[in-house]
Amino acid sequence: MALLFLALAFLIASLVGCGPATPSAPTRAPGQKIRVFAPNPALASMVRDIGGDEVELVTPWEGAGDPAYWRPTAEAIRQIQSCDVIVLNGAAYEPWAAQAALPRARTVNTTAAVKAQLIEVEGETHSHGPGGEHTHSTTASTTWLSPAIARAQAEAIANGLMPFFTTSEAKGAFAERKTRLFATFTRAEKALADLKELEPKWLASHPVYQYLGQAAGVEIESKHWEPGEMPDEKEWTKFRLTRAAFPKPIAWMLWEGEPGPEIRAQLEKDGVRVAVVPLFPSADGEFAVSYALLVERLCDELRRR
Repeated sequence: MALLFLALAFLIASLVGCGPATPSAPTRAPGQKIRVFAPNPALASMVRDIGGDEVELVTPWEGAGDPAYWRPTAEAIRQIQSCDVIVLNGAAYEPWAAQAALPRARTVNTTAAVKAQLIEVEGETHSHGPGGEHTHSTTASTTWLSPAIARAQAEAIANGLMPFFTTSEAKGAFAERKTRLFATFTRAEKALADLKELEPKWLASHPVYQYLGQAAGVEIESKHWEPGEMPDEKEWTKFRLTRAAFPKPIAWMLWEGEPGPEIRAQLEKDGVRVAVVPLFPSADGEFAVSYALLVERLCDELRRR
């Protein structure tokens, strides 16, 4: 009976992904790269910045639209499970992960250490873009827009990669890359502090900038608008009521992408200027540097107004 109980307990635990820890990494041939799954371009950039040429990124969500709404196939799950390190954003970014039976010993939840800083938001179901109707998470998940949280995420990634760098030379290069990346988070924080001084209240096309607002200490009033979809007159009426409480003659609105010319023209008519701040500022180069540069350019534009 005891043996039967233990067998059943093992089976149940395995089905929910809570079974015995797997080895820290699959067997790797000499010179073989560290295979790392990353759930979006921001964390993939951090992995590359820290791991360097020793890392092979596994990103099956590429080409499938916004990775926040990507759902892996059975084959993609197997591909992820086979990785040496599985990096997750956490903060409800990967709802599929709870059912994927990911090996705990190789999985890194990059926001586990900063749960107190995560932002709860009211869920809302709506339709926009090619993805159709969906509900925004009750936890804001674009955590990497805060340099402080991004630093914690990078630390978690570094801890997951560190065991693979065993020689003195490899450890030294690893530490140098990590130090360089972490120094740029300070630069990004300075850029966001300048942003608050120049403009403490912002409009936004979509509720994705919560952590930018948290980091900069600015107020952000969000809509649910897409760059390629002209809002109807009812939406414009509600927008103008919101706009009335903002600075005059000019207010600023954050967009994930360049709005269509008709939208931009109407915004300018209402005294609103567009600031394009994509969720993933750069596909290449150090993530924190690219984001700091983006905010610094925005600050320069605000100073010239």
